[in-house]
Parts: sequence; structure tokens; C-alpha cells
Amino acid sequence: MFALAVKQLNQTCLILRNPSYYHSVFHKFSNNERSQESTHATWQYLASRGTRLNPCNSPLHPAVDAGLPLDPAINELSVQEAYTPGSMCFGCGPAHPDGLHLSSKRIKNGLEAHLSIPSKYCAFPGIVNGGIVSTIIDCHGNWSAAIALMDKSCLPKPPLTLTASIFVSFKEPTPPDTPLLVRSTIISIKDSTQPGVSKPSVEVDIAVYAKSSDGPDKLLAHGTVMCKRQGALRAI
Repeated sequence: MFALAVKQLNQTCLILRNPSYYHSVFHKFSNNERSQESTHATWQYLASRGTRLNPCNSPLHPAVDAGLPLDPAINELSVQEAYTPGSMCFGCGPAHPDGLHLSSKRIKNGLEAHLSIPSKYCAFPGIVNGGIVSTIIDCHGNWSAAIALMDKSCLPKPPLTLTASIFVSFKEPTPPDTPLLVRSTIISIKDSTQPGVSKPSVEVDIAVYAKSSDGPDKLLAHGTVMCKRQGALRAI
């Protein structure tokens, strides 16, 4: 398993650092001008080189639109499980022994997660600490930005993105041990070719709801996150 992971990493690094790859595929089309046909060709090119694509096995990965099949033998994975299974991030790291274990999956133009927050993270009886809710919004927004940049640039793995700013508005107290829904929507993507933009950035809208079985979900918190790309690989 380790040897396979190293092989896949080497393939990814080779593609990311190979100038001929960018010249043959990316140089012909700017991010704003790349047609659907050329995008499909890029995903097909990556697949032809043996690059592992869509480890989430999500039907919403753009490579699926390009004709790459899903694996019928496995269920869809979260982006955290698929791309950073060894992450120790408190908010979204699958390997953290006592983390929140945010598990985000693709939806159209964003990500969605379902979770509940243990009562040990309450600031007051029956009310989850606001910093914990903000952590969920931060992690979910950051992953949404990374996936959006990956899809836009036709990359095999999401790039490293860091949160540049975050604004959170609390609408209602968040209860512990309650099913929550976290949903993001990509607002805008700015690349470094635009005037005044030094690094690619993504603005993300995030909402946290208390799920309801007999009525509309209740909005608990709303956030806006701005993330900037910092590196080629999110994790090794």
C-alpha cells in the first residue's frame, strides 16, 4: 500500500513539474477560455498517463463528465478520506483521535457534510462553543476552495489552500449531539492572471443547519471564507 502511494505521488509530482505537460495541455487555453472539450481532453490525458483521478469515486468529479468511469466496487468517499487520510487537523483530519472528523462530499458547485458535535465542546449547557462552529466553517470552506481550484485547473489532487479571511454570523445557538448539515457554495474564483491578484483565491459561502425530520432545516450559522492557493500539493 505504501509503495503504491509513493508511486502515485511521484506521478503527480512529475505531472505538476513537467513543463511539456503544461505546454501541451494548459498553454493552449487560459482558465477563462478553456472549453468543455479541452477540459475533457485534459482529464483524458491525465488518465492515459496512469494518474489516479477521482479517488472520492464521486459522480460529480469533472473527470466523470469526460468519460472516466466510477469504480462500482467502492462507495463514495469524503474529500478528506480520499486526499488526506493521514491528516491530523482537529476540524477535518480523519486521523485525529479526538477531532471533529468533518467529512465533506461533493455537491454541485460546493461540498456538503453531515455531523454532530459532542457535548464536551459546549461553552454553556446545551450550547456548542462558537469557536468549534467556526472551525467547521473554516475547514469546510477551505476544502471547498481547494476542490474548486483543482477542478478549474484539471489537477489530479487539490492544491494547498490557506484561509485568508473568515466571517461568521451566528443565527441560533448550536446544540450538541444533534444532526447538523454543512453546505458550501463557491461564490467566485480569481486567478493570478487578473489585475491585483497575486495568488489564486476562492470565496466560499457556508451555512450550518440543524437538520429537521418534520420541517425545514434551521439555519444556525453562516460564514464567508476567502482562501488563497499557497502550494501545488495539499498534503503528501
